[in-house]
Amino acid sequence: MDSVPTTFPRLSLRERDRRWAMLREIMDADELSAAVVTGSAFDRTDVYVAGEEVPGGIAVIPREGEPTLITGVGAAALLRFDDQGQQRAGSRWISDLRAGPPPLLLRDAVTRSTSRRNRVGIVGLGGASPFGGGIPHGAWETIVSMTPGVQWVDVTLAFARARLVKSAEEQRMLRHAALIGERASRTFLETARVGVRESDVFAAVEAEVIRWGGHSAGPGMIMRSGNPAFGGPIEWGWAGGEPPMLRPGDSIGAEIFACYSGMETQQQMHVQLGEDSDRAALASAAHAAYRAGVAATRPGVLFSEVYEAMHAEIVGAGFWIRPPVVQTVSPGLYNSPMWVNAQGRDDLAGLPIPGVVPAEGDFELRSGMAFAFQPAALLGVRQVCVGGTVIVTDTGCEELNDLPTRAHVLDC
Repeated sequence: MDSVPTTFPRLSLRERDRRWAMLREIMDADELSAAVVTGSAFDRTDVYVAGEEVPGGIAVIPREGEPTLITGVGAAALLRFDDQGQQRAGSRWISDLRAGPPPLLLRDAVTRSTSRRNRVGIVGLGGASPFGGGIPHGAWETIVSMTPGVQWVDVTLAFARARLVKSAEEQRMLRHAALIGERASRTFLETARVGVRESDVFAAVEAEVIRWGGHSAGPGMIMRSGNPAFGGPIEWGWAGGEPPMLRPGDSIGAEIFACYSGMETQQQMHVQLGEDSDRAALASAAHAAYRAGVAATRPGVLFSEVYEAMHAEIVGAGFWIRPPVVQTVSPGLYNSPMWVNAQGRDDLAGLPIPGVVPAEGDFELRSGMAFAFQPAALLGVRQVCVGGTVIVTDTGCEELNDLPTRAHVLDC
């Protein structure tokens, strides 16, 4: 087993200033006096602007002046003052930390920032991902009622779009996260064996991510074994019962979310325990779609051109597509169409098949954007999904993963 590295990259104050300047450009465009930034379990935008903090805070970034970080009445505020917190004292992005009831503190922070204009941006209300915003409805009603003189402007989507192009420092974090994902993929391949429980594979992979200083995106890795149709949250973990034991002829697939310093990468691992001709054909189509996506990705092309090239490989082989074959990461904002070529198929007769779910928009690729390639080919309810994370370069794209970009067949 490789030793844990002794150096771990960290973001600089220069990167902090770049991110705040990006947010303040949005404030200028909408004539805002400040922006309030929250996060959700899926997209920790609060940490994106607050830096080296535990998730769950609320950052108030004024157009001019010093930001404020608000935390609830729990013990999170005290983390700055123990030994670990003091070691990071010189690299804190926001010095003004206030603990207490968030609506009250938010009202006071916003009031201090609205001396000239009463328009305030909100990030996290919704509109930037399929998972919605990070502010509970009741909390939002309380905030609005306590700030009657404020005109709130939702800038969640605008800020998410601005984040699509990664800085040099962010690309470094993405590469580090993808390296963690590559090592976790190796652990997946080494652990998935006949006679091993699905829970053993899950535990080994997550342990490897954490051992290398990373973490998983909530609610955690997606995994399923046997003769799986798709991945999903671990069913035994939520419903109880015995985790499945891997048997000869089984497949096991996982979507690993290897994250580091707020940057998310994804790795799609698939292992087949013994030869299977149908799975081999699905694996070939999925890998061909991955290679087609890599070949199509470069600055100036449309997002739709990338996923159409990938779709052609899978549909041309006679299979159908459920997951997005490609999506943006950090943030997960745009997904390619789903349920493509699934309608009217004999191998799906009698199953609840919807119409094609369209892409969430189209845009031109730019150098510095990051994508998770995750082409899945399906026959009936049997799936093979492969893929990893890529960064768009000036001339094409940089592949950050290797092992998960193809399926693996093991002798039983």
